[in-house]
Amino acid sequence: MRRHAAALAALFVGLIVVVAPATPASAHTKLAKAVPAAKASVTKPISAVTLTFSGLIKQAGTKVEVIGADGDDYRTGDAEALDKTITAPVSPLPLGAVTVRWETVSADGHTIKGEYAFSNKAQPPVATTPPASPSAAPSVVPSAAVEPSAAAAVVPISSESGVSTGVIAAVIAVVGVVVAGLVGLVWWRRRPNG
Repeated sequence: MRRHAAALAALFVGLIVVVAPATPASAHTKLAKAVPAAKASVTKPISAVTLTFSGLIKQAGTKVEVIGADGDDYRTGDAEALDKTITAPVSPLPLGAVTVRWETVSADGHTIKGEYAFSNKAQPPVATTPPASPSAAPSVVPSAAVEPSAAAAVVPISSESGVSTGVIAAVIAVVGVVVAGLVGLVWWRRRPNG
């Protein structure tokens, strides 16, 4: 009887030694935390979705989709896995339900995946374009176009004749005096002798 009891006790201890280490090893890595969290209501714009797992994960095989209420994927780049965390950059999200679908590989080589949803209540930023100023451009362009033509009208005369504008003014003044003198002379000769 004692032999049977001792054998049963040894068998029981042996089972405990074999099964106990296997229990933690068989526990698979799982999603521990998400930002934004499942069922959360987001009120400020976000630039990334972050997933934290209970164990180490691998970059190879890691995929994330961030699907807006319109059915489009709002990721702006590949998801990056580092240690226990995946970060997926996103563009501004539309209002409404957003679904996050993820897939990765745990350190023990098992593929794990899942999805969850949150609600986006943050208005996407409105794209702003600088106001056009059509009145400023035309006022500058015509004046620039007129000035060269005015300069072209004056400069060729002096450059082609080789005479400065001061000399031209002096010649015009001399011609004016000569013409006035001739007119005066003609008038003086035609006046009646008194």
